[in-house]
Amino acid sequence: MNNLKATNVESLFTLMDEAIALLQKEAELSYIEALAETLENLSFGGKAQQVEGLPSEDTIEKLNRFYKDMNLEVLDKEVIRKGIQLAFIKATKEDKLQMNHQMTPDTIAYLIAYFISDIKKDKQATLHITDLAAGTGNLLNIVISHLANRGNTITADAVENDDLLISLAANSAFLQGLSEKIHYTHSDSLQELLIEPADIMVSDLPIGYYPVDERARNFKTSFSEGHSFTHFLIIEQNVKYLKESGWGIFVVPSTLFETDESSVLLGWLNENAYLQAFLSLPSDLFYKDGLKKSIIIVQKKGPNAFQAEQVLLGDIPNIKNAQKMRDFLDIFHNWSLKML
Repeated sequence: MNNLKATNVESLFTLMDEAIALLQKEAELSYIEALAETLENLSFGGKAQQVEGLPSEDTIEKLNRFYKDMNLEVLDKEVIRKGIQLAFIKATKEDKLQMNHQMTPDTIAYLIAYFISDIKKDKQATLHITDLAAGTGNLLNIVISHLANRGNTITADAVENDDLLISLAANSAFLQGLSEKIHYTHSDSLQELLIEPADIMVSDLPIGYYPVDERARNFKTSFSEGHSFTHFLIIEQNVKYLKESGWGIFVVPSTLFETDESSVLLGWLNENAYLQAFLSLPSDLFYKDGLKKSIIIVQKKGPNAFQAEQVLLGDIPNIKNAQKMRDFLDIFHNWSLKML
């Protein structure tokens, strides 16, 4: 039994990983299932739950000691977030999770948080933020924390179709002290949703074909034949739930406007929103060129919205090149001052 008391990200992850491994073995769970149960136990007072005799009393005692040693009541919230993130990254590898279930990297999430803070310059404003493909909540949690730390009053909606991922998101947010700000909806985000109109939509969009053709036909961005692109439909759904003049910042395939079907999305965008920026993410964030992604920034049409004189196009530099990144952020800042 490890007697390590968690003081940093590495020691927290070590304890979490051992607790997860114990649960995995005892209850024959996948890593991500055991991670979800671990976060649930930590959220409910740091006590292991027993269902139908599992885990055993002996294992419960061991798990509760692990939970106590994790020291969550005194750890910095960012340490907790990163510890959970490391455990999820291990789940991604061990369980070979599909691309659409993987966590939005911190690099991308912090960039989006920066873009929002530059676009929404009022540090005292109350903002409602929504993610219609929330996954584990890493993107939304980073954006909320960033804006709340600078003084904004934040409320949020998180919609996620996968029951394991929404459990991870909700319990992770609780352990980071964010759960009071976020309302969770377990739903296919392309159904009618009972959520508030948002000032800002953020999303790392799921990519691929949407299987429910009957529902897809309710969208202007659906295809007349065959399955429609999920990412087209969700962009449309995001804009629908934005307030007039509200902003959407989305992680999309870099080929978004290069496919034969792109005219469907472009035609709809021209009628309903302004495309303000298209920024390619650094190649080193993706292990294959075909998986390369970009960030688009759109603004829903409304009384306080207009097309920027110059759509911001370009490549985001490698985060490790500090000077180039500073130069890029200066370019973005100056563009937002002049154009928006």
